[in-house]
Amino acid sequence: QVCGRASTLVSIMAAAAIIVGRHRRNAGQPPMPAFDQVSQERQREALQDAKRKHALRRAMHTYDINKNGRLDREEVVKLLTDLDDSTPSGQQPSEEEVDWVMSVADNSGDGDLDINELGTAITCWHTFTTKRGEMENLLAKFDTSGSGKLEADELKLYLTELNGGKPVSDEEVAWVMKVADKSGDGAMNKLELLCATAEWYSYVENNTAAKQCCVVC
Repeated sequence: QVCGRASTLVSIMAAAAIIVGRHRRNAGQPPMPAFDQVSQERQREALQDAKRKHALRRAMHTYDINKNGRLDREEVVKLLTDLDDSTPSGQQPSEEEVDWVMSVADNSGDGDLDINELGTAITCWHTFTTKRGEMENLLAKFDTSGSGKLEADELKLYLTELNGGKPVSDEEVAWVMKVADKSGDGAMNKLELLCATAEWYSYVENNTAAKQCCVVC
């Protein structure tokens, strides 16, 4: 059962990354070619893509308790709890963490998540939970002022290390700071930093996944 659950979660997250990647693309895509007009490799990928989307729809079906085609906050909490392997089984996310997921994913602002918004939520939450330990260690490393927060110059060093030593632009640093600095004091506390980093990290992951996994648009 554990292996089956893990396989299902991997499928859901793969589907989420692809759907989010597509959602963020610009308009103007060419018309879809007919299935019999593409190579066998593209046909195979199209079938795999259909399976991944089915996995995401299955997640919606499983957690959509009231069957209205959307997940409300309580349903989202249940989903996030089941997806989080970084904490003891059954431990729910904090209210602040749920607030962050909803703020990132709920583009319509109606307090619920539709299928596309669900893909965004799953992708960002997966990044947050799997990278949390590394991000916490780096926060301690680069908080040279000992304030428990990162100033802009410390933030750039932190993001650069998370980026494998590759340079991070000032624009990226400013974006992360803007997303995370909800208190408006020019610095970020620990949770703000972790959430903003996960959103920044996921954005790259989503676009990469779309390029690598999605050849049929």
